[in-house]
Amino acid sequence: MLGVKVLALAFIMALLFSALAVAVLSRTGQASTEVSGITKPSIPEFTLVLVDSSYDVPTTYSIDPYTGENITHQGYHVEDKKIGMKIKNQPFTSYHDYSLGQTIGFYYNIRFKGHFEKEWTELYRASDGYPHQWSDLNYTVITFLSETGTTIESHGFSKTFPDGAQVDYQVEAMIGYIHRDASKAFAPWVFTGEKSGWSKTLTLTVPISTQLPTITPSPTTTPEPTPSQEPQQPEQLVVIIGVAITVAVIGISLGFLIYLMKRKL
Repeated sequence: MLGVKVLALAFIMALLFSALAVAVLSRTGQASTEVSGITKPSIPEFTLVLVDSSYDVPTTYSIDPYTGENITHQGYHVEDKKIGMKIKNQPFTSYHDYSLGQTIGFYYNIRFKGHFEKEWTELYRASDGYPHQWSDLNYTVITFLSETGTTIESHGFSKTFPDGAQVDYQVEAMIGYIHRDASKAFAPWVFTGEKSGWSKTLTLTVPISTQLPTITPSPTTTPEPTPSQEPQQPEQLVVIIGVAITVAVIGISLGFLIYLMKRKL
């Protein structure tokens, strides 16, 4: 009878320790997703522009090192035009939150869908990073469409629309940070912070026939997606400790159970 009571007590203790470890993991995951003090951005205002990145390669000259003859390398023109969103910037300065160990930034995301369908497709994701707002300009321009609006080209993603297609576009502003969520399987990249909600819908018919204002890009008018940062070491350490505790408690409990069963025999 005493042996049964001891076994029951050992089993209950194993459950309690396992629950404690799960609670630690759960709190770790919450710590990575709960953020206070981050301002919610306003729904962005935007227009479409034609970004002309075309350039001329000048004619150059050289001398053949073996014959001494003059060689002419004829210049040429490179045509590079794309359609992008010109988004009105919002007052914001990035800062480092030492309690989180993260830099808080201002980002944008864009999504599209066929005018007659329900599901949207987002152009960017946390694992690849999001285009960020440039605070030293009045506008941020993100290019993602070909000159005629026929093809979406963005961060390795490409989709071509047939002539006459009607495509809806929206943009969303985001303030926060990108990190790994260690509380989920495989620790996926996630965005934590505040989102504005999606903007008004702009519907375009391919090919775009409306004359768009043309701008010449500068190094800060077409921001690249911000690379994701590696997860913080303390978060990883707590998760590893929690898992180790759970495994150790289960192992000890099983060992104690086997020991008692052998004594009973």
